[in-house]
Order: sequence, then C-alpha cells, then structure tokens
Amino acid sequence: MADDKTKRGSPDNKRLNRSEPYEVAYAKAKRAKAATAKTAKKSAKTAAKKATGRSSPRPSSTSRARSASPAMKRTNAAPARKQARTTTRATPKPPKAEKTAENTAPKTMREADAVDLLTDDHLEVGALFKQYEKLAKKEAPADQRRTLAQTICDMLKAHTTIEEELFYPAARRAGIDADLLDEADIEHASAKELIAQIEVGDPEDDHYDAKVKVLGEYITHHVVEEHTEMFPKCRRSAMDLVGLRGEMEARKMSLLANGKDGGPGSEAVSEDGKGKSTGILASLFAKA
Repeated sequence: MADDKTKRGSPDNKRLNRSEPYEVAYAKAKRAKAATAKTAKKSAKTAAKKATGRSSPRPSSTSRARSASPAMKRTNAAPARKQARTTTRATPKPPKAEKTAENTAPKTMREADAVDLLTDDHLEVGALFKQYEKLAKKEAPADQRRTLAQTICDMLKAHTTIEEELFYPAARRAGIDADLLDEADIEHASAKELIAQIEVGDPEDDHYDAKVKVLGEYITHHVVEEHTEMFPKCRRSAMDLVGLRGEMEARKMSLLANGKDGGPGSEAVSEDGKGKSTGILASLFAKA
C-alpha cells in the first residue's frame, strides 16, 4: 500500500518533506491552490476596472500642488503672473473743465441771500461779454458795440459799488480773510481803470474791442476767485447774508433809478444788437 501512495501524480508525491504525514501535506497543497486562485481573481478584477475606466480617481489639484516640486510650483505660477501683467487698464478720466463763472457759481441756498444776488450779476455780465464778442467778430456797427460796452461798464460799476459799500465791509466784520478782501479791492480798482478807458474810447479805435475783451477776462478771473474762495467762507461765517441782500437790493435799485434819466448806456441791447428803450440796468437787474 505504501507504494501506491507514492505513485507518480499522487498527493504523496508532492510532499517536499517525506517525513511529514500525508494529511498535512495534502492540506497545505489545497490552501496554496486556493490562494493562487484568489490572487488570479483579484488581478483579473483590477484589469477589468482599468479597462472600463473605473479606476481609482486621480489625486486632486490641491494634493498635486502639495507634492509638486519647487520648480513645478514656479512653472504653474508663471501663467497667473503673465495674465496679471496683461490686464486691460481702465479708461482714463477726462481732464477737468476749465474754471468759469458758470461752473463755479455757488449753489443757491433755501432762502435767497447776498451771495445769490452777486452771483446773478456775475452770470449776467458774463453773458453780455459773450454777446459783445459775437458783435466784434461780425464787425457790427460802432454804435451797437458802444451801446453794449457801455451797458457792461454801467453794470460793473453798480456791482462793484454794492460790493465795496456793503458786502466787503460786512465780510470784514465777520472775520473773513483780510488778504482776500484786499485783493478784491485792488482787482476792482484795476477793472475801473479799464472801464474808464472804454467809456471815453472810440469803437473805431483798433484797441477798443481788445480792451473790452481784456476786461471780460479780468472780470472772469475775479469772479472765479469770489465763487471758489470768498463766497464759501462768507456762507460758513456768521454773516447775515439774507438781511444783507435786502440792503444791497435797495442800493442797486437806487442806482437803477439814477440810470433811467437817459444818461450814457441807458439803452439795453438785445441779442441782435438793436437797442430797446429800457432803463440802464432794467433787464440786467431783473432777477433782483
């Protein structure tokens, strides 16, 4: 019987250790066969997953970034810096407009005050200077230009009078910058010199139109300074601007009444340069 168990191909023939019992050798061979089958089955399952694309997910970008080398990090960051350099710049803002009497005029308060009265005069005389410029370019007749120039001069004289007699003294009493008020007085004096030259001048003279133009530029400079520096300070001060307006209006009406006697410049000029039989400052002080 012993010879039958050691025949070729029998379980006993597979024993490496001939001294171990047959039953032990047979159990080991069975377990080894089962393990081989299990390994083969697992390998086949893994291959099937790879073939169908159901393999384990790729590591996230965060994990890749953590494991990336410093050189790889620099390579990945380069496109971001390049994109930042090529960012489109915002459209530049247009330049600020030049300061004029119109765009610097103080806003009207709830109740009309002295600043509003002076501002109205500034805008009105500015419109007259523009009207004169049109007449000069058209080479309008001398009498039309003289009438309009005289109207401008009369309005400026009345305007400077109520400022010098009432507004500037009230501003000094309220503690407004004395240097600012002194400069305004000097500018008034310089403007009066030009006004005097225009009043006695001849519109046929070569420099007549130039004098009116220079006077307009001078007045514009003076007006912008008052709008941007003096008037804001006056409104922030303790000045009684509403009450002061009443005094200035009364003084201006007296100047208007004196102009109705038919003196120089007693006729206002319309847009087309034709005179109208109105008082010297009737149309100019209509807003008063």
